[in-house]
Amino acid sequence: MKFRKKMVLAYMTVALLVSLILGIVVAKISLEYETTSQQNNLLVTAKSYVTQMDERLRRMDAIMQYILSDTNLLESITWLAEAQGREVPNRYVLDAKSELSTGLSTEYTMKNCYRTVFFNQNSFLTSSAIYKTGGSDRRTERLITDFKVEEIPYLEPVIEADGRSVIVTEHLDYWVPSEPVRVYSLMKALRGEGMGFLEVESRMETFDTLETSDPDIDFLIVVNGGELLYASDEEYGKELAEDDRRRMKELQEDVIRTEDGAIYTKASSPDFDMEVLAYKKSFLLEKERRRLFSVGFLITLATFGISMLMVIFWSGVLTKPIKRLQETVENTNIENLQDTKHLEKVGGSDELQELIQAYQAMTARLDRALKNEKQAALLQLQAQFDTLQAQVNPHFIYNVLNTISSRAVLDNDEAICEMCGCLGNMLRYSTNNKERYAAVKKELEYLDDYFYLLKARHDSKLDVSIDVDEIIGKQIIPKMTLQQLVENCVKHGFKNTDSRVYISVTGRVYEDRWIIQVQDNGPGISEQMLRKLQEKLEEVREDILEKSMTAEMEIGGMGIANTYTRCLLLYSENLIFEAGNVTGGRGFLVTVGQRTRVDRWD
Repeated sequence: MKFRKKMVLAYMTVALLVSLILGIVVAKISLEYETTSQQNNLLVTAKSYVTQMDERLRRMDAIMQYILSDTNLLESITWLAEAQGREVPNRYVLDAKSELSTGLSTEYTMKNCYRTVFFNQNSFLTSSAIYKTGGSDRRTERLITDFKVEEIPYLEPVIEADGRSVIVTEHLDYWVPSEPVRVYSLMKALRGEGMGFLEVESRMETFDTLETSDPDIDFLIVVNGGELLYASDEEYGKELAEDDRRRMKELQEDVIRTEDGAIYTKASSPDFDMEVLAYKKSFLLEKERRRLFSVGFLITLATFGISMLMVIFWSGVLTKPIKRLQETVENTNIENLQDTKHLEKVGGSDELQELIQAYQAMTARLDRALKNEKQAALLQLQAQFDTLQAQVNPHFIYNVLNTISSRAVLDNDEAICEMCGCLGNMLRYSTNNKERYAAVKKELEYLDDYFYLLKARHDSKLDVSIDVDEIIGKQIIPKMTLQQLVENCVKHGFKNTDSRVYISVTGRVYEDRWIIQVQDNGPGISEQMLRKLQEKLEEVREDILEKSMTAEMEIGGMGIANTYTRCLLLYSENLIFEAGNVTGGRGFLVTVGQRTRVDRWD
């Protein structure tokens, strides 16, 4: 699978996850908002029912106050009460009944209630006429003619109220038995013996006209501390259910309570013994759930679609430089390694630019490595030629040395024999091309032969001291390293001097390194030469360790630099190599060694 497809697939997964999370969050926020809205709507609706019922009961109570505040009607009621206990002229009684019938049938009373009724303990009954809304049609119904006050089923709580208004729950209109109508009433027992009762009736069907902002909200109207006046649910019973009775008791006003998937709240009337329990059985209806699901799904789909368009666009932009780099890599060969300048015009992020720069640097290093390889191959061919040529000369020299040694034996000259033997050993050791490295012990044996020849040449002007720890003998060192350092001391130590030359070779082992020091007592070298030597050593170190280049040493060049190069190739970063004039005295000192732990029991 290509990188772009992987990128699109990865970001598609992330986009889908983010879209789902966003959809769930939006749906949750919408659900919380909808729940809060439903709760607030329920509170408002409950208070609205209380307000509307208060207004209706106030109108019914105002009708009773209107009747009782009319002096003529109150006097007529008083006459009828007195007629129950003593003889009252019949004319007064008839006038009182007529006055009450007329007073109860005013426009005000008929328009604001279904029926207004006055009756007393003497079975006297009068009622207002029935007012038909939308016209002036007034009709008088035939009222009940024979009744007993004690037989009226809802009169007992009115009598116990002692003059206070009492709400009577749903009942049939007791006064018109021929056409019974379901009504509720506001009643009052008039104070005074035999004064009678006032009843203002309203039809139960008027509850259907209560205004609501949400038709799905059901409500109960409870009066007189526990009597059910009205239930909006048609299947609700005539009595207040035990659960709803408990809720009415436990609920505080303006508080939402969630129970069994429904929400409840309660509101009370400040003027009447009336409470409203408003509730919604399923405060999130199926249509609302579908709407919330649709909103969440559409947001998820839209977010995912927009994200995918952006992913496809930006994946193309981001992978364009990679495609260009891929084409360049595929078309790169040895002949055009440095042909990468066109990649500098490729846009992209910083990381891609760094990748392109790394590729360009790699091709540059590869090009240098190929050039170095070619040069190394050339040098190797040249070295092989020099080796073959060098193998010719030692055989001739060996033959000459044998001839000289034979003549010395004939002449009885042991010194010449010894010199020829040492020189032969040196030639045999130095011309052995099979081994580039040797143990320090072998180097010291070779150095003994070399010192013998030097003393033979310079007679008594040369003193030599060799003091090397025995355990250094097994350490590996480039071949003829010590001979080159001693040769440097002889070359510069005997220069421009007639005094004795002293050369010391010391070797010591420490905890984390071993070193060999070669020192002479000559005049040392000038500051200019020392600076040039140090620059040369630094250049060699940079070429080998940092640039990975082949070290180039000229024939007849600096012996110390040549020795440093060979030691650096062997020991790398662990090399110890120092060269300089002896501090506070005469002479030149070279230290060579390796940072490594040497087992003293080897």
